[in-house]
Amino acid sequence: MDTKQLGKALGTIASYSMARDVPLVRVIFCDAGVYDQGYIAPEVIADRMSVKGRGGTMLQPAIDLLEHAEDFPKTGPLLIITDGYCDRLRIHREHAFLIPKGQHLPFVPKGKVFRMD
Repeated sequence: MDTKQLGKALGTIASYSMARDVPLVRVIFCDAGVYDQGYIAPEVIADRMSVKGRGGTMLQPAIDLLEHAEDFPKTGPLLIITDGYCDRLRIHREHAFLIPKGQHLPFVPKGKVFRMD
């Protein structure tokens, strides 16, 4: 994803979280590796979040990390942000996708799909 798309996606997360009084958000970036940023306050995401990696198609390792993490709620939903250029995903909990308008996932999603301009 380009910088502008990532900025919009992070802004969306921050705005939604602040509006719902979510105190912390677990942020994980993917490219060839997984970069777990831990739990971050929405205000930090909105103001000064620095992106690690520059996107990638291998998102399953990040999903697996969260689904097996001892410090992540077992019923915590996932929001997968992608430009649509990703691998087929196996997700065993509530989830949704956030993708740029005009892009599509390479599979039929089971979770909701939200689009950003």
